[in-house]
Amino acid sequence: MSDESKVENTEDLGYLGDITEHELDAALIESSERSKTKTGLRIALRIVFVVVALGIAGYVLFNIFEGLNFEEIKVAIQELSDAEWMALTFAWIIWISVQGLQTASLVHHMPVRRGVLAYLGPSAVSSVIPGPSDLPVRFNMYQSWGVSRSDAATAVAASGIFSITSQLALPALAGVAIFFGDLQIEGFLTIIVITTLALAVIVVLAAFIVGSGSRTRRAGEILQPALQKVRRIFHKTVDDDEDLGAKLEKIRAETIYYLSDKWVTTSFATVMTLGMKWAILVMSLRFVGIPESALGWAAIGAVFALMVGITMIPITPGAAGVSEIALVGMLAPIAGPEYVNQVAAGVLLYRLFTWLLLIPTGMIALGVWKLGLRQKDKQAAHAA
Repeated sequence: MSDESKVENTEDLGYLGDITEHELDAALIESSERSKTKTGLRIALRIVFVVVALGIAGYVLFNIFEGLNFEEIKVAIQELSDAEWMALTFAWIIWISVQGLQTASLVHHMPVRRGVLAYLGPSAVSSVIPGPSDLPVRFNMYQSWGVSRSDAATAVAASGIFSITSQLALPALAGVAIFFGDLQIEGFLTIIVITTLALAVIVVLAAFIVGSGSRTRRAGEILQPALQKVRRIFHKTVDDDEDLGAKLEKIRAETIYYLSDKWVTTSFATVMTLGMKWAILVMSLRFVGIPESALGWAAIGAVFALMVGITMIPITPGAAGVSEIALVGMLAPIAGPEYVNQVAAGVLLYRLFTWLLLIPTGMIALGVWKLGLRQKDKQAAHAA
């Protein structure tokens, strides 16, 4: 460690006077250990948060559906054949591949293999940390591969736009599936359907606004006073000279220009990712013994679309607990009480492949990325 870097680190630690090299090293080690301890505590708390969310979901479901039996759920999963496990694994691989295509399609000349890494790595983070925690990780990965800061930021933002748009649009498709599937919607499910279908109206309104630069600017001007009040409530800095309308209009123009040669591929990949997740849900339910006559593909598609709309806001990491309640709560009444345990087993299988499996595979992806960075640094050092 150089004397200059020691001085900088000393200032960060708050030391003001002269300090010996031994004391400085000890202080730096202590600071590093405190940081590791805090990180460990944060991770532990997040894991506890996920476990509690799942526990609450289980408690709610077992109280709503008296026929739920943990042993029967376990048996339904254990009775899957090797061929069925292989089929689910193959479907998962296809889903991850098209997710990689979607991620890579937003960056010029990015290979799909890097798109897979840029999806899996951040997904491992968002699976245990609530909120858009994956976005900074993906941004850093893009930049480490030589993508400019502006292009990386636009790609991350565009990814969020496609994700949110699809999550808002699916409830409208759910309405179509409910109509053609002749599903009986009653009780609490009616509230869910009405709420999620209302999101479809928001999509249409948003599309209408963003479809024109002048309408986008006007929307920003209308929203600006309300947003400034919210920022003041949370004691955030407010720029009274900021023109939100002009800013949104500029972002719209830049995004359209950036996506002009990408939106077809990205849209195709987005549809494919949603289609593969739905296919995994259908396969999971069929493999645990639920026949087409009890739960048709249209019904499963409608419930899947509604669940995506419900979980749009990341309340818990990976929508832990929320997805389970939504899926079992909507699928079980349609299938009938005799299939309630099979529905729960199928949902657990689906969540295993679309949530839990992302954590270890995502950590491996992050490790591969970090290894690539170290090798790149070594090559640069040798070249120097």
